[in-house]
Amino acid sequence: MKKFDMSRRGLLKTSILGAAAAGAAGFTSTAAAAGEAKTPKAVYDAVVLGAGPAGLIAAITAHDAGAKVVVMEKRDRPDGNAIYALGSVCGWGTRHQKEQGIEDNAEDFYKMMMGISKGQGDKALNRCYTDNITAGIDWLESDVGVKFGKIRVMPYPRLGRTCRVVGDKGLTGGSALVQKLLQACAKRGIEILYEHKAVELLTDGLNRVTGVRTLSEKGFEDWSAKGGVLIATGGFSANPEMVCRYIGGWASRLVLRGSRSTTGENISLVLPLFAKCVNMDQFHAGPIVAATHVNPADVLNSGYGIQVNTSGRRYMDEKNTYVIKARTTARETLDNAAFCIVDSRCPVLDKVIAKFDRLHNPYGKADSLEELCKQVGLPFEAVKAEIDAYNEAVKTGSTAKMNPPCSYKKAYPIDQAPFYAVPFQGGMTATFGGPLINVKAEIQSLDGGSIPGLYAAGNAAGGIFFNDYAGGAQLGAATVFGRIAGREMAARAKRAKA
Repeated sequence: MKKFDMSRRGLLKTSILGAAAAGAAGFTSTAAAAGEAKTPKAVYDAVVLGAGPAGLIAAITAHDAGAKVVVMEKRDRPDGNAIYALGSVCGWGTRHQKEQGIEDNAEDFYKMMMGISKGQGDKALNRCYTDNITAGIDWLESDVGVKFGKIRVMPYPRLGRTCRVVGDKGLTGGSALVQKLLQACAKRGIEILYEHKAVELLTDGLNRVTGVRTLSEKGFEDWSAKGGVLIATGGFSANPEMVCRYIGGWASRLVLRGSRSTTGENISLVLPLFAKCVNMDQFHAGPIVAATHVNPADVLNSGYGIQVNTSGRRYMDEKNTYVIKARTTARETLDNAAFCIVDSRCPVLDKVIAKFDRLHNPYGKADSLEELCKQVGLPFEAVKAEIDAYNEAVKTGSTAKMNPPCSYKKAYPIDQAPFYAVPFQGGMTATFGGPLINVKAEIQSLDGGSIPGLYAAGNAAGGIFFNDYAGGAQLGAATVFGRIAGREMAARAKRAKA
């Protein structure tokens, strides 16, 4: 009989070996399941998961390169973040810039991309974006038929860089983009299977991806992909468990600003294959009101007024951008709820209040602070104390010494009726974390190198964004890396047939 070593060293060794065996067993079971799978329902050159811009762009590109393609969409229609987006694509050197006399260059654009990510975005990926976005925007126009409106010169970082898709029949620009891509797929005869949810990646036992298993009303089905599988399912912003795990419990209280379908398949599908996931705590935030989804960002960015929590207390620097204000509200208030208190001086009130009225969203408006507080349920004495302190600091030029500081470059008092209390909550637009890709859109392994046959693009991919992003850069990245993934899968399929 074998004698067990009960020493500390022996127990430690046993536990380590046991854990390794368990991990290997888990991986073996996945590979075995793939190996024992029934004969694939169909064999394709490329399988694309997700019918958003990144996935559809990849499908069109792969098809045009000679590949047989299928797109798998888990919902009964495209339902990613793009359909809620304004539809801007951020780029440089475009026909539109040249026609409008807007000067730009690759180096300035690249520096902007890296600057917004505080230098933490993957340098090679951001350089790849910079080098390929001009051709990508041209391709959307020439090959897909996307119509872009006149560029509006905006504050940094957008400047004159965002080509906005022209909406159609009341659609957002993002929805119009998806419709154009669907039309391009239909014209090419590209197969799109709706209500087919990817549940497992199939491998050959050597961690090389050979296809995907889906779940539909027909049950589980296996699909073969000679050139590879592209994950373009978006991020995990609509998965509260993942948000809590990777970002924190406070972030799970953020209101969802985008799609309810972005539930983290970009993570759950790739982890069994030892994919390297990065920037998992990073996301884009913005203000929202959960009940109506009205967006009060303009008043928060106006440079007027103060923000108070539901106890009537200031809790952050009013100079912050709307992105930081949204994050801070969720992190610093247990109920993720606050009000922006402004007076009649605020120059964007007409625009903001019109949206609130149109969506029947309550707000406060009164000729006295006491009546204002009564309307929205704020404690009057607390709010009055904060406004009195703020007004005195404005008068003495000491707002930066307040606690928390108010760093307005030029602060205005709150003393001209009527007064407004605009409600808002912190919201999450999209997550930035996901499997790290390289410039070929190949998903990288924890052990180093690429996982053969596995690609990611759009919000499903990690590495490009960190901290924040330039408006239009998410659709720009979907365009650049969707096209790259499509070309790579088509080329890989041709090599497999040779």
